[in-house]
Amino acid sequence: MIVIELVASIYIIIIGIAMLSMWIFLLGKREVPELTTKPTQIYFHLVAELLTSIALIIGGIGLIMNQSWGVAIFFISIGMAIYSTINAAGFYGQLKDWPMFIVLIVFTLISLIFATLIILIEFQIL
Repeated sequence: MIVIELVASIYIIIIGIAMLSMWIFLLGKREVPELTTKPTQIYFHLVAELLTSIALIIGGIGLIMNQSWGVAIFFISIGMAIYSTINAAGFYGQLKDWPMFIVLIVFTLISLIFATLIILIEFQIL
């Protein structure tokens, strides 16, 4: 395994765990007002976030274990994460929560870099 693949795998596992932890924390502290104001929308959003975090963790493990399906799940899950971080950046930007906005943009850029590097490795360009 190339070091870049290992680092990318660990990165997406950490992102997946962080997403799960964040939602568990927010829901546990009852800091999701959309549960009462926009319940249908937030339930679908929570399902998407849960699926993304699970896919990230599975994809990272699959890539580390050099499983044939690992690369496919890696790309699917990192694409899901990129969408999620761009969407969340818009949410926090609207709230003018600039520190969170910047963090999400940084995660988006890191994810794009890792996705690009893994593509280059898979096509034996790198």
